[in-house]
Amino acid sequence: MNYWLETDAGEQFPLQGTCTIGRLPENTLAINDAEVSRRHAIIHAQGDGGYYMVDLGSRNGTILNGQRMRMPAQLKDNDRIQISTTSLVFRASEPPGGDGEEAMMTIAAAQQTAKSGMCWMLVADICQFTKMSQTMPQDDLAQMVGKWVLACKQTIEKSQGHINKYLGDGYLAYWPMDITKPEAIAATINALRAQQATTPMQFRIVLHYGQVRMDSSLQQGEDNLIGPQVNFVFRMEKVCGALQQFCLLSEAAATELQPYFAIAPQGAHALGGFQGEHSMFSC
Repeated sequence: MNYWLETDAGEQFPLQGTCTIGRLPENTLAINDAEVSRRHAIIHAQGDGGYYMVDLGSRNGTILNGQRMRMPAQLKDNDRIQISTTSLVFRASEPPGGDGEEAMMTIAAAQQTAKSGMCWMLVADICQFTKMSQTMPQDDLAQMVGKWVLACKQTIEKSQGHINKYLGDGYLAYWPMDITKPEAIAATINALRAQQATTPMQFRIVLHYGQVRMDSSLQQGEDNLIGPQVNFVFRMEKVCGALQQFCLLSEAAATELQPYFAIAPQGAHALGGFQGEHSMFSC
């Protein structure tokens, strides 16, 4: 697929990987407008294809198809984006011959660059988001979620982690396989816990350390995590919500992080799609 942004005048901005939008000149798309925040929004290349629009808590908001964004949203062809007086249209199109030989070559090239290894994965989720969306003013909610996303993004990137996917009211993050030290993950947990204490919006995190396959998306320059262990960490998030824990660790993650935290067992739990029960821990 080819992806680009198009202005009303027909000017096109090809999308190659994540695009940052804001007033600062270092943004991918810099908009010199006092009503635009310095770091206003991002158009995030999802690891498994496609793009999400993410407002970063901007004062004046990001309008998607006539509505102020209150959470990250997947973009579709012909979606209209309004940032202050700047209007953009998101476009997605199959390249000529994209479903034939060229597509086969892309898949083959991706397979050659794929690698497998042990990887830290973290899923974060906002607690009671549906209730908040029904009771809070939409502008207040949009700004609160955007600021939370930006703070989490900065925290994770500080320890060389990356947000791989935005999931509406949450995200999947990962750290480079085989080289990330447990102390870097422990520092991230502590930073997210400190962030939790200073925001009125409650969220929870789950952490797993497991074997994944990582493919590089040639069109977008973003990594795609593949394998059952990715599904495992998402299944953990459901357990974390039921246990009402801030941070839930898999057994593999707990073993690696034991020197840095007081680890408390939280029982063994069945996870959809996985045989038997799996021990969980909090820290």
